[in-house]
Amino acid sequence: MNQNISCFIVEDDPQALEYATTIIRKHEEIEILGNSDTIEEAAKWVKELQPDFLILDVFLSDGNAFEFLALFDTINFKIIFTTSFAKYAVEAFKFSALDYLLKPYEENDLMRALEKVKQDMHSKNYELQLKTLLQNFSDNKPPQKIVLKNADTINVVHTEDILYAKSDNNYTTFKLKTGKEILVSKPLKSFDQKLTPYNFFRVHQSFLINLSYVSAFNKRNEEVVLQQAHTIPVAQSRKKYLLDYIEGHL
Repeated sequence: MNQNISCFIVEDDPQALEYATTIIRKHEEIEILGNSDTIEEAAKWVKELQPDFLILDVFLSDGNAFEFLALFDTINFKIIFTTSFAKYAVEAFKFSALDYLLKPYEENDLMRALEKVKQDMHSKNYELQLKTLLQNFSDNKPPQKIVLKNADTINVVHTEDILYAKSDNNYTTFKLKTGKEILVSKPLKSFDQKLTPYNFFRVHQSFLINLSYVSAFNKRNEEVVLQQAHTIPVAQSRKKYLLDYIEGHL
């Protein structure tokens, strides 16, 4: 790093605070403006000090990070989220394409996060990704939106609007109900893990489908039909699960 930036640490665990502080102080170009362990006090100091970024624990003794962020009309700082446990929170981060540090983290993990904060300092996409994260978390239910990014656009898509995803080597094409297609420069397996808990199923090495839109199964061609219009090949090894699902739900 060669550009001076400032940070504020919001953390209620003294050991975690000391650990993060020790790492950051090794880097002269980062100035720690202060720290707080409560929502109200942290919001007051952040508004007054205007740091470039926060190290923000997701769960604090008097609330959570999202209640804290709700105290701001405009979020003009970047955030490195940290959490020790919260499966749902982790899912929300994955769906919004924002990074987080799972405690206990290594020094290199924090340094990589700091580098990313610098790169995203002027990113227009960041606010939209953060908004998606806040919506997914505040709903108090599994994430309903996912961020699909490519070189040109950041797309925030309701999972229920996705018909299927198709693999093309290290790229994935998402087909939406509207007919729109979104190409993302990530392999299908990275979305398989995220979407499977939300009624998606990998019917083939190259296809991940939304089970909500299954309308038929063609036994002769071993293809599943989505919305009575889209035919998707089904691998032999995946057929039994799919047929069990169809018999139980259709």
